[in-house]
Amino acid sequence: MRPTERIKEAQRVLEAEARAIFASSKKISLNFSKCIDLIIDCKGTVVISGIGKSGNIGKKITSTLASLGTPSIFLHTSDAFHGDLGILRKDDLLICISNSGETDELVRLLNYAKRNGIKSIAITGNVNSTISKEASISLNSSVESEACPLNLAPTCSTSVTMALGDALASICAMERGFKEIDFARFHPSGSLHKLNFETVENIMNTESLPICEKNTSIKDVIIAISKGQQGAVFVCEKQKLLWVFTDGDLRRCIESGIKLTANLKDLKFSLPLTTKSFSKVSEALDLMQSNNISILPVIDDSGFLIGSVKLSQCI
Repeated sequence: MRPTERIKEAQRVLEAEARAIFASSKKISLNFSKCIDLIIDCKGTVVISGIGKSGNIGKKITSTLASLGTPSIFLHTSDAFHGDLGILRKDDLLICISNSGETDELVRLLNYAKRNGIKSIAITGNVNSTISKEASISLNSSVESEACPLNLAPTCSTSVTMALGDALASICAMERGFKEIDFARFHPSGSLHKLNFETVENIMNTESLPICEKNTSIKDVIIAISKGQQGAVFVCEKQKLLWVFTDGDLRRCIESGIKLTANLKDLKFSLPLTTKSFSKVSEALDLMQSNNISILPVIDDSGFLIGSVKLSQCI
């Protein structure tokens, strides 16, 4: 295929999947609302099961539910009948995913759930299928055709199923009053967790801080800024912070004709913006962004310099 033909084919596939998702949105019925009720009312865990590509989509939906505050776990349908059925308990909710709706292992799993009083949801492309009839509630994930050029490989159908899972997870999060801070709590390695839970103490620099005294010459300040590699020096008197002199201040000094032999004490400074070690990272970030600065000195309750934090460390 020529490059232009590849581009057209890629556009066709994406447009086909987009149309399929849009068409699916028009099929949303009261059954969807009933599914939300089942998930919210579930006293145990939402257990999602599927085989093949449906199983892969199920794993993604499981992760999305868990990320947004709904306890969930994935149960591979084949493994269920080789010892893993113990995962499924009476207070759980079973969600089975099958495009055909006739996957034998899923039918058996739904029968097991039914015999043991476990409620279930089927997400299937065939509303007249066995799993659709066996489940407590069924969601329609049918599509007119697949985006695959052979109309065989699950493409549009998997996109629709994933989108339905996203819709379930998102609405459940809204119903639970799930907030950004809750999302951060479930993602301790992410940037949101850093902003909401970590303090400046966890990320601040404490070694080799670029410190100058107030009688330091501009020439020596240039050397200190270069060595410190923080774009600024901290002007202190017996470790107590007086001012912050940045490379921007240096540039303005040179532009105004101040000689390199001049001392810092001969210049006019305003009181520096500072943060404390116990402050949240988000607070330090807001302070820097709102004042268009890239570094903050960290001081203790007595005003002594104990570290520094850069904008890049907070993001």
